[in-house]
Amino acid sequence: MIDFHTHILPNIDDGASSVSVSQQLLAMEAEQGVTEVVFTPHYYGKRTASEFLALRENAVDQIRVFMPDGMKFRAGAEVHLTGINDPTDEALCELAIEGTKCVLVEFPFSSAWSDRLLERVSAFIADTGYTPILAHAERYAQALNTPSVIFELVRMGCLIQLNTRAFTEKSTRRFAFALLKHGLVHCIGTDAHDTENRTPDYLSAERAVLKAGFEAEWTELQWCMRMVLAGEAVRKPFSPVKKFGKFYF
Repeated sequence: MIDFHTHILPNIDDGASSVSVSQQLLAMEAEQGVTEVVFTPHYYGKRTASEFLALRENAVDQIRVFMPDGMKFRAGAEVHLTGINDPTDEALCELAIEGTKCVLVEFPFSSAWSDRLLERVSAFIADTGYTPILAHAERYAQALNTPSVIFELVRMGCLIQLNTRAFTEKSTRRFAFALLKHGLVHCIGTDAHDTENRTPDYLSAERAVLKAGFEAEWTELQWCMRMVLAGEAVRKPFSPVKKFGKFYF
């Protein structure tokens, strides 16, 4: 299994606060059967991409010796985009997940996504050939209130990542399963930050998905992530989701 979104690297963002915490988080991942981890520390543009990458490499070097036997890893970033003063195309490409042309991006949580933001993402795809992956889609008010926007992003050329807890928490599970049913989920991650409140919880998501009868979709998710990390294009059928009252279809 692949954990596509984590904050395990030490002392680089609001994730692991020490090498010891990083070591514990990696052990938790291994215990749950995770065999590959993508490190995605936050990037808010306060440093240049080059400065950030140097800090990231230093953080990776600190935990190489603690990687569980057989576990692979890639380094990337979770890049915050608003449509205003965003990183340049060149910087975004530098922040892509190692060995791929995919970059994990985070949108505003509570405010509506502006036309300017969506135009920025569309232009980035057209101008660079890189693929944005929308991080934790279940956490945005815009997506929960208007799930058709997820369909539009995928049609634009984006991929969608959900956190594992999206499938188990009452406030998001209907939305998460609707996206899964409609072919609109490509990657999953624990978004792990620490060993107490935001721990890696992969198995609970697997159990919830399999219990709901989505074994084929779970297998396809793992395949999609392998394709992304192999640098291959991910193409699969998808359809829009509409919201009616408290239910998604």
